[in-house]
Amino acid sequence: MQDALTSNVQSSIRPGPEKDTYYFGDTNSEKQVFGNVVNTRFVQNFTQLGAGTSQFTISPFQGVSDIVLQLTMGSAYTGSGLTPASLPQGWGYSLINQVSVRYGSSAQYFFTGQQLYLQNLLDCENGTKRDSLASLGGSAYSGTSVTAVNASAYCYLNLPHCTPRADGKVLPFPSDLLVQPIIITIQMNDPGAFAPAGPWVVGTSGNSQTIPALGFASLQVKQEMMADSADLLARRVDMNTHAYTYPLRYFAQQMVGINLPSVSGVQTINLTGFRAGEVQKILLFLTKRSDIVLNGNLSWLPLADVQLTYNGEVFYRAPGGANALWSLIQDTKSATVAQPKQGATPGAWSTGNSYWVDMPFSQINVPTDKSILLISGKPILNAVVNLALTTPTADTDYVLNCVYLYNCSLLCSRGGAEYIF
Repeated sequence: MQDALTSNVQSSIRPGPEKDTYYFGDTNSEKQVFGNVVNTRFVQNFTQLGAGTSQFTISPFQGVSDIVLQLTMGSAYTGSGLTPASLPQGWGYSLINQVSVRYGSSAQYFFTGQQLYLQNLLDCENGTKRDSLASLGGSAYSGTSVTAVNASAYCYLNLPHCTPRADGKVLPFPSDLLVQPIIITIQMNDPGAFAPAGPWVVGTSGNSQTIPALGFASLQVKQEMMADSADLLARRVDMNTHAYTYPLRYFAQQMVGINLPSVSGVQTINLTGFRAGEVQKILLFLTKRSDIVLNGNLSWLPLADVQLTYNGEVFYRAPGGANALWSLIQDTKSATVAQPKQGATPGAWSTGNSYWVDMPFSQINVPTDKSILLISGKPILNAVVNLALTTPTADTDYVLNCVYLYNCSLLCSRGGAEYIF
């Protein structure tokens, strides 16, 4: 009797619908409204295999989901007896200078290769998937012959509409609502000149040469197609008088790089480049220009004593290295990834890590299923945002890289699309 009374009291004061936990029924079972199938048959090759820009066109034809790149060294280096001086982990992302995308008539925005790599690491559900994604982006190796296995990098193109997450995978972008194609442009760094003293040089003793171009590069798209095209929204609704809102999990503004002064102790920097809209979070990572030659631009150093102020008010404070714990408790993985490193001369890789700092303005929001929850952020345009931090040493070689994530949606109507911040 007492147990029943307690249960009734709790049930009466707690809001929410009832849910059957024994039999499947209306409260705990869902079904798909429109049947669809998936394919990955859409492949386009790069027109530029060295330094230069390749453009890809995705015609308006139903759902567009994941996009991946395959980058492979040329046959002149595979099995030729040449050995690489070194190639850092994630070298495929290092070769990407910048990527831009335009959804039909929408505005065109740009993203760097480093930024896309960071977004992938941020979006992964757990540490195992994060590490695997980093390794697939190009394995680190040195002093061994180039083979077909270690000569390829597979990179996920983290654009506003897609994510490498499986738990919380977003719905496909409905390109059938557009009359103009989705245009993706990819600008590549020169493999031979990107870091000529280190990673991109191959050769044996007395026989060394740079890599002028890749042997093969392609872009592949995953499509999600309606089983019956009569179910497409544009065929059921007049899109000249209606609009479809495609919510984005976030919009990542193009990375901002700040050269740090050579001072010891705490450094204070004024963050700029914000646009109108609500900022979900700010991501930071620290690179050292001299380190890029040997370890690539995905080798990120730890930051300490990080503090962010908004118009003088403290919003984020992490004394010492506490930012690692703050980042961990708001995610399902740590804000670090294994990134093998080497010393002053190319040789065997040693254990190392790359670090980033996750400074949120929004509440914790780890997506599940295929839903997107809008959580308010912080409008920062025209505000004074100062950042204080401590670098590992006093050096003029440091670059602080900042990525701002915003609340955003794509609004589709009249055959076009536009970002709404």
